Amino acid sequence: MDRAEMAKRLCFQAKTLSLGMAAAVLVYGAMAYYLIRMGKAGPELLHPKTYVLVQYGLLFFSAAGIAMMVRLRERILNFVQKGSEAPPADVPRHPQKLFLATVLMMAAAEMPVLFGLVLVFLGRNFYVFLPFAAISLAGFYFAFPKKQQWVDWLGTDF
Repeated sequence: MDRAEMAKRLCFQAKTLSLGMAAAVLVYGAMAYYLIRMGKAGPELLHPKTYVLVQYGLLFFSAAGIAMMVRLRERILNFVQKGSEAPPADVPRHPQKLFLATVLMMAAAEMPVLFGLVLVFLGRNFYVFLPFAAISLAGFYFAFPKKQQWVDWLGTDF
């Protein structure tokens, strides 16, 4: 399989994976809402003051993680081992590296919604989930693979 065909397939897989993970945010929210509404979520486990501190700490950590996603992507794509030179510009780049960077960015975008889900079950309050879901969806917007970015990085159209 040539590079262009592989890039086309990996880009499609990355887009599909990203949309599926973004849809999971809505599924997690619906699941948490109905479990709490049905009374199946268990007792509140954290003291209210501790709960607020944990909530704001995780919100800050989530927002910082989304902000660092772009840096993570650049670091993965431009990784050069110590003691070696950067490869020349005319050396072909592999689409697998771009796919890996995209998947790691999507995993970073999924983290806030998982934090929110844990907090929902620790405090039995669904509305805590909403800011985490918003941060996560913003992360998926930034992580979503755009064909032009792939073309620019690979140096070939597919």
